[in-house]
Amino acid sequence: MGSHKKGAVVSPTSTFEEVGRIFQQVHQSAAHAQKCKSKLISLGQQSAPQLCRDVCAVVLLVMRQVAQITPEAMRRHYAFITELCKAFRESFESDQLAIELLKSISVFHNAIDKAVRLAVVSTFEALLRTVDQNNASEERQDFYQEAAELLKQRVHDKCPQVRAKAVASVAAFQSGKKDCDVTQQLIALLCCDSNADVRKQILHAIAPRKEFLEGYFHSMIRCIRDVVARVRAEAWDALGRFPWRYITAYASAKGVKMPELLAAGLDDANASVVIACRAAITNCWVHRDCKDAYEDFMNSIACGYVLPSLPPYERISAVLLSYAQKRKTGTHFFLKLDDINTAGLFLWKADCQLSCDTEGEDETQLLPPLEQFSAVLQDTVYAYARPDAEPRTVKFRSVEDADNMLRILLSVFDIYDDNAYLAHADNTTRASLLRLINFILKVVPDEDPSLFLDVTVRALKSLTARTPEESTKTITSALDSLFRSLKLPQRHTLGFEDVEAIGRKSRERQQELVRRKVLWRAGELPEESYTELKEEMDRDEKFLLRMQLIVLEFLSHSQRGDAIPMFCYHIIQMGRHLDNESVRVAAIKSLCLQCLINPESVHTFIPLILADSHENAAAKTACPEGTGMSLPIAAIGVIFDLIMEYGLRFFDVEKQPPKETRAVYNAESEIEARLQHEQKLAEEDVHKVGSKRLLATLQSYLQPGSEAKHTITASGFCKLLSCNRLPVEVVSHVITVLLIHYAGAMASKKESTTAAYMVDYLGTFFRSYAASHPKRQVQLCEGGITAFRVVLERNIVMASKLIEFVARLSDAYTLTVIRDIDPQAAKRATRDVVDETADVAEEEEAQRKSNRINATRSSMQSGRLFRELSRYSLHERLSQELLVELANSELVEGRSVCMDVLERCMYFYSLEPQPFLHHCAAAAMQATRHADPILHDRLEAWQARLRQRCAAAGAAPQLHGTVSDAESADSLEQRWNEAVKARTERRDALLEAGFGGFASIPPQLDVASPVVVKVEAVELKRERYSDVFGVESIVGPRKRSRC
Repeated sequence: MGSHKKGAVVSPTSTFEEVGRIFQQVHQSAAHAQKCKSKLISLGQQSAPQLCRDVCAVVLLVMRQVAQITPEAMRRHYAFITELCKAFRESFESDQLAIELLKSISVFHNAIDKAVRLAVVSTFEALLRTVDQNNASEERQDFYQEAAELLKQRVHDKCPQVRAKAVASVAAFQSGKKDCDVTQQLIALLCCDSNADVRKQILHAIAPRKEFLEGYFHSMIRCIRDVVARVRAEAWDALGRFPWRYITAYASAKGVKMPELLAAGLDDANASVVIACRAAITNCWVHRDCKDAYEDFMNSIACGYVLPSLPPYERISAVLLSYAQKRKTGTHFFLKLDDINTAGLFLWKADCQLSCDTEGEDETQLLPPLEQFSAVLQDTVYAYARPDAEPRTVKFRSVEDADNMLRILLSVFDIYDDNAYLAHADNTTRASLLRLINFILKVVPDEDPSLFLDVTVRALKSLTARTPEESTKTITSALDSLFRSLKLPQRHTLGFEDVEAIGRKSRERQQELVRRKVLWRAGELPEESYTELKEEMDRDEKFLLRMQLIVLEFLSHSQRGDAIPMFCYHIIQMGRHLDNESVRVAAIKSLCLQCLINPESVHTFIPLILADSHENAAAKTACPEGTGMSLPIAAIGVIFDLIMEYGLRFFDVEKQPPKETRAVYNAESEIEARLQHEQKLAEEDVHKVGSKRLLATLQSYLQPGSEAKHTITASGFCKLLSCNRLPVEVVSHVITVLLIHYAGAMASKKESTTAAYMVDYLGTFFRSYAASHPKRQVQLCEGGITAFRVVLERNIVMASKLIEFVARLSDAYTLTVIRDIDPQAAKRATRDVVDETADVAEEEEAQRKSNRINATRSSMQSGRLFRELSRYSLHERLSQELLVELANSELVEGRSVCMDVLERCMYFYSLEPQPFLHHCAAAAMQATRHADPILHDRLEAWQARLRQRCAAAGAAPQLHGTVSDAESADSLEQRWNEAVKARTERRDALLEAGFGGFASIPPQLDVASPVVVKVEAVELKRERYSDVFGVESIVGPRKRSRC
């Protein structure tokens, strides 16, 4: 080693060793990083190029050993070289060191070892911030271009950690505009990358410039709803970096509802997301952009249009109030009578609510007396109904927002009611408020007939809690006034009880409109005649819908046993007889509420509801605007609601026991006979819909041909299953059909958002249902086996996914009763092994099974766990059915799927002997010995592992050719034959009913493999596929073959 005396020439070898020791010291501890940096800079004073070469050599040596260096040491390494490059640039006014380092490691960006690739992109992320970005020389720009290209390759690396670091690095090269290649790649990656850290890093790299908002706005809005909480929090941070005026402008242009998004962020289940959303609202947009002008912020999102709903704005107002009071204690928002506006009312209502809920607060300084509030409400009502009228007691900032302000003021009734102000109101004030409510109910808005109804009826109920007859009188008065305003009854002098006549005349008027339209287009009738009738019909439709919605809201806020006005009965029946879809949907919902309030009316109206459900359901695009559903869909939902409330037995007829005969006089006998005869007729008429017929009708809506009804029916059956409202004998069949629909939804989820939703909905339901109780898990296992066999005939891939899904859910470790024994052990047992290499499937499966065994044995409750797992083990039963399918299936692909599931997904916990399982394995081996030798070898190896497992568990295996003490060979063979027969019967019944052939499961035309196709004359059973699925009509006379 050379001399260290001052002025001595230092050899390259000695400086390299010195640099290496310094880096080694930094890797061990960062305590002396500043001193080490100074040493290296002093070496650079002697020879800057030599220092660059030595540092590059040391960094390359570190990269060779990166797999053996701890992550903490590497973090210190990156921080040190970053500070070193910054110091080098400050000392020598050059970024040569950083450039040389990047050039030296760039050649290793495509290394086989992912740790090396990660080190390369991490170094780029650290050092790109230290280079001179203003250097416009051709050489430097070429290097930057090469760096961007290699980083663009790494953003698609198979290792997610490499992608995340590469994204952080390449973000320095993006301009944010849509025509930027880097920006386009990052936006695409933000949409489709499966790793949350990558998505989070892309959001973190978004700069607060307008061009970035143009490119990333939709992506940030999408990430607000991301499934991973840290991505949602980062999305709110990214949005908060942009000015509020830009956010509102883009949201308005793109049709994004920011108030709903803000409220959803504030109510997020994750605390970090709530904090990020609240910080974006208060610290960024309110404080930074609006200068703490709370009303201005609220007016930017709550003025100029009809608010769809109040709760999102109320949630935002509560956050603004909390923020204002934290910044300045004692802040309050009073009701300014000289400046009534939407934002001010929201903040005032939030302050009133908080004051009423806070102990020791005096809400009287915020809540005006009920008489004064009635006067404000009256001015607001008149401002909405008559904008030209001059208000008496208040001044409005904008009369155009009168509808929003009126809804807010009506919702304040809840605060008055909760604090007992309404209960102590004098009769004069109550009468004044009732007149206002009556007037509001009679007003029919042009844009939305349902406007004000919810808050108005709720306020009416609160105001008349002690005198319910007043609410009935108010509703009846409003309905009567609206009915007398209809043109159709006036023209034909019809009363509200003439419901059938009104429906008939409405259809006749519709035909007259069509006739006038034809004559007008032919030039035989003036346009005014057609236009006049069209306007009259539109007006009547709005009034009729308003009436139905009033009844619906009134019944929604009623309770069991409440008196329903006779006028409401007639309005509901009138709505059912009209030909307007929106009115009929509202009427059927009102009829449901009427049945829930009055159980005696269920048997009267259930035939009518069932008849409505039989109609052809329209597609969602054809549904009436504002309803979101057609009449049959609403009727099916009503039927499920009634079954949920009353149960299926409620719809059955209890047979009267035979009465003892007694001597009666002739007159009495005649009267008694007539009375009994009338009772029988009444029972036939009232109870003509029994539980069996009702259930069969609902099940028919899941069959092919009723695709528009599948979603509502499937969700309804999920609710019935969750509440145990179905008979035990039909549960397995219903689960089978739902699993078939689940497979169909999986097949088309990429093309249909409804299918994607149903995959999540049904998947969540099945996981919850199977884990809730052992008997439910058995039902799902039985239904899953049958569903698998049906789907296997049509789509091999979907059948494989379905049976793997059923196997996961039928694992005994997923049961709540078992996981509650030792939650930590259950978590360790079911933890999956995650590895990026795809050629270690057997090792992964062995590791999973080993994890389960070790976790169970190491538990403090191991004895109880083993006992309960053995008690509820279902994979033995599932394996038996798979072996039956494997032995009897004629599809090579189907047998392969069964074998794959047996090898990968089965966990056997039973400690009892399983003679039938071994018998099934032996029978399957016998059936595949000559038909499929490769599969036979796999099955033989699986059987050997099964015997080893049984021996290790202490259960004597049932060897081939021996007789068990528990069951004889004859009984085992009988069970085998019964299983084969049941397999065929259940599968054929569902196939002949059409399941497996509807659009949600893509048809696979061939039903048998060319290897095992039998003579057509022998296999008569295969002819049914051409009849059921129409294969011959598609394929033609060509021979069927499996792709």
